[in-house]
Amino acid sequence: MYALRAFGGLLYVSGLILMIVNIVKTVRRGKFVANEEAEAPPLVKITATYGKAHWHNWIERRPVQMAVFSLIVVGIGGILEMVPTFLIRSNIPTISTVKPYTPLELHGRDIYIREGCYTCHSQMIRPFRDEVARYGEYSKAGEFIYDHPFQWGSKRTGPDLARLGGKYPDSWHYNHMLDPTSMSPGSIMPTYPWLFDSRVDKSKTPAMINVMRKLGVPYEQGYEKTANADYDKQARQITANLKQDKLEIAEDREIVALIAYMQRLGKDIKVSPEKN
Repeated sequence: MYALRAFGGLLYVSGLILMIVNIVKTVRRGKFVANEEAEAPPLVKITATYGKAHWHNWIERRPVQMAVFSLIVVGIGGILEMVPTFLIRSNIPTISTVKPYTPLELHGRDIYIREGCYTCHSQMIRPFRDEVARYGEYSKAGEFIYDHPFQWGSKRTGPDLARLGGKYPDSWHYNHMLDPTSMSPGSIMPTYPWLFDSRVDKSKTPAMINVMRKLGVPYEQGYEKTANADYDKQARQITANLKQDKLEIAEDREIVALIAYMQRLGKDIKVSPEKN
């Protein structure tokens, strides 16, 4: 694949070089003409009439109306292509092990998006040998049914994160966000010290659950009333893990939520060691 891509690029570059050579030779062979005699017959004035012109002449002479009608036609075509994919659930194979995000992970995901992490990290491993060898099992569409919006992409200033969950301990993520070079020497990732001071606004949790439910995430009715209890339970577990590595942090800090989200990535379909 890389050889074919290189060959295609060589053709493109060769054509570009040939074009430059052609332009240079054309310029060198040309001669400057200050005044050149020329003549042309007068143009015949043609006035189009609706009776004699083509049926579409009336819209072609009205650019604004034509632009509006073009957008309408393109919109209809787009709807006909997209609506079936939204209505037919079989278009995205479901995976029984994929579960909705916990309240803490939802907050962490919002922080991840807010900080622009997706601009340098993708979350989609393509089914190519080199990608699977580096990052792990390639991504499945069914993994992202609860992601609104999903974090796919091709921008990889940093590594793909689709299978990051469980790869490192909580303390690794803590130190990595505080000082990336301490965990990844040579990293150009900036530091995020405010995540260790800023508190998560847990009052937003019920609204977040309700929004996700409207988007199709199967949270139980009434779960928004008890969601913060699950938030606190998971946050206590993460802070306890950090404490074992002599890292003290309050449960309501944003870094705790972000760690929860990072540790979730890709774990829904990871194969357990017993099945290897």
